[in-house]
Order: sequence, then C-alpha cells, then structure tokens
Amino acid sequence: MITVNIVCEICKEKFENNELPKCDKCGRLQNKTDISLLSFGGKCDCEEEEKELPSLPHEGESTSAFYERQINSLREELTTAEETIEVEREVHEDFMKTSEVWSKRQKQELLDRIKELEAEVERLKELTPQELLDEVSKLKERVKQLEEKNNQLTAQMEVKETKKMPW
Repeated sequence: MITVNIVCEICKEKFENNELPKCDKCGRLQNKTDISLLSFGGKCDCEEEEKELPSLPHEGESTSAFYERQINSLREELTTAEETIEVEREVHEDFMKTSEVWSKRQKQELLDRIKELEAEVERLKELTPQELLDEVSKLKERVKQLEEKNNQLTAQMEVKETKKMPW
C-alpha cells in the first residue's frame, strides 16, 4: 500500500495503525481531495476501476454452456438498454411536441399583437394634431390614475403585512 521511498516513517506507521483515512474496500490512503469528493457522494478509484469479470466455467460446465450464459447475460443488458433508450426517446418526443405547440401559440400571439399595433398606428395616423394631443392627455391622466391605484394597493398590503407580524 505505501512504498517506503515516498512516505516518511511517521506517516507509514500512522497508516499501518489505521490512524489515517483509507478506503474500506481497497485500503488506499485517502488524501484531502479524496475525502471531500467522497463526502459529496463520490467513489473511491477502486470502485470505478472495478469491473465485473465473467466467471470462468465451473468444472462440470462445458465451455459452450459458459459462453451461452455470457451471451444470455449480454442479451439481457442489451434489452434493458434498448428499453431505456425507447423510454428516453418517447419522453424527448413528447417534449418536442409540447415545445412545438407552445412555439406555435407564442407565434400566433405575437402576430395578433402586431396586427393590433398596426391598427392602432393607422388609427393614430388619421388623427389631427389636436386629437393626438387630446389622446396624449387622456393617456397621461390614465397613467396618473393607475399610479394612484398602485400606491393605494401597496399601502393596503403594507398594513396587512404589519398586522400579520406578531411583534
């Protein structure tokens, strides 16, 4: 586990006496980076390197039976992978359909708004300068009314929030 040429005697002794953190599976020394990685759900290198090796044919089992078992196992893996891919494809397809519907609806809403604005522009073009000034005055008055209403609602909300607070 520890080679003498890269570790001091004190650290080697601490490692051998289980005073330093190490992997439960492989016994490797865990450094600060490894420990923080493991605390966030990471895995030791030994777990990532670990691959399930096919078991060798048993004494009573023929080589063809051994390979048949391996083939069946791989077929099961393939079937599982294909099923997973099919489910993911269906989810993606549903998302794309929903996205397309949403996109069409947004596009139509924008086209409708453009038509409304074009009609408003045409209406305003037909007005005389005095009518335009009157229109601007009406809009300013409406803005003032909306600001007053907004201030009233804000004040009401503040009063309600103050009543809710127990202090």
